[in-house]
Amino acid sequence: MLYKYIVVWLLFSLGVQAQKKQNKFKDAFKASLIVASDFSYKLQKDALQKSEIILKPEFSYKLNRSSKFVLKSQLYTELNDNLEKGVPEENMVSDFSKRLFIGDRTNLELRELFFYTNIKNKLRLTIGKQQIVWGETDGLKLLDVVNPQNFREFILDDFEDSRIPLWSLKAEFDIGNIGVQLVWIPDNTYHITQGFDAPFFTKNLFQLPPEGIPAVINKVEKPKRFINDSDIGFKLSTFTKGWDLSLNYFYYYDDLPTFYNELQTTETNNPFVAINPKFERQHLIGGTFNKVFGSLTFRGEVIYIFNQNLPSTNLNAARGIETSNIFKSAIGIDYIKGENIISAQLFSDIITDNILPYNRDLFETNISLKVSREMMNDAFNAEMLWVQNANHGDGYMKPQISYWVDTNTQLFLGSSIFYGNESNLFGQFKDRSRISFGMRWGI
Repeated sequence: MLYKYIVVWLLFSLGVQAQKKQNKFKDAFKASLIVASDFSYKLQKDALQKSEIILKPEFSYKLNRSSKFVLKSQLYTELNDNLEKGVPEENMVSDFSKRLFIGDRTNLELRELFFYTNIKNKLRLTIGKQQIVWGETDGLKLLDVVNPQNFREFILDDFEDSRIPLWSLKAEFDIGNIGVQLVWIPDNTYHITQGFDAPFFTKNLFQLPPEGIPAVINKVEKPKRFINDSDIGFKLSTFTKGWDLSLNYFYYYDDLPTFYNELQTTETNNPFVAINPKFERQHLIGGTFNKVFGSLTFRGEVIYIFNQNLPSTNLNAARGIETSNIFKSAIGIDYIKGENIISAQLFSDIITDNILPYNRDLFETNISLKVSREMMNDAFNAEMLWVQNANHGDGYMKPQISYWVDTNTQLFLGSSIFYGNESNLFGQFKDRSRISFGMRWGI
């Protein structure tokens, strides 16, 4: 009879251990899903500009108190195949970061896949495909240069969605009261810009050749070396006397190529312009600062870029390009009173050398204003973002209202309105102004 009790005890013990492992897995494994839809109509032509449905599953597994794996993916479908027509070649994207296209209208993307660990509360490592965010400006990016961007919707998409995550290593630790962040990025992926027939093709990237002279765009010269062509940088941050401060440095390839151009002739002596895009190295140094004064927050970002290549109208410029250092700054004030938030920003962009840049001034200024209000116990939100270029008078406005139907479902209605001369950055899209509506649902 004794063996029966032993067998029962063994089965009970195994069951308890299995239950513990099951409970442990349930506690360690987390999963979520966001389903979003967004439909946009052009105001001028009353035509469908965008019809996208997005599924964003996210998974995480906690190995222990200090380590975890995170996976974020995205299934994207655009019903009318308008923003990115056909299957993009993605020449600017490394093989390990390319999307998997299923037909012309659907793609599957690994957004993030990284391992995070905290070693003895002294060293924090994030290894894998990830977003590394520097800077917190609204509407326009300044210091947020680590990850390239998909310009499928110009700058209208949310920053988090428009960033292209990169395979990288981020190490964080403290030296006294200074936080240190080191980044190494061997992923040779750069901005995704759109084709000539896309709604948000940015046509002012380079000069058009004289009328009657054709242009030939040659294959881009892209970095390929795993180690030597990696991007590296660091961020030092501290808090002192009420100020949050950071110092940033980045050695990287500009995410937009330099469009060198040369006037050449064919075998039959017919002239044409050969455009030779090439990615070039840059050094950037910058920083951030912010401090709270009651209901006001004063904040700012500054960067200094060394030897930026710029298209030039100078007839003596070598291959149509001149080089200058550039100083950029953004000063912002946020006012928070109850459910109301008002944020104003002043952006300055200064070319330090006396050159003749194409389609811009040596000193450019942009201003922005963002106003938002929460109502109905934070279920209803109304906001307006306005960005204006002070030099050329072009800009855009982006009003939006959203409503949480329940804790999982949000509806939104908004608009994006561009204005100004079509030769300028924002004005070129004035016939792309639109009204949008959609929903977000998550579990």
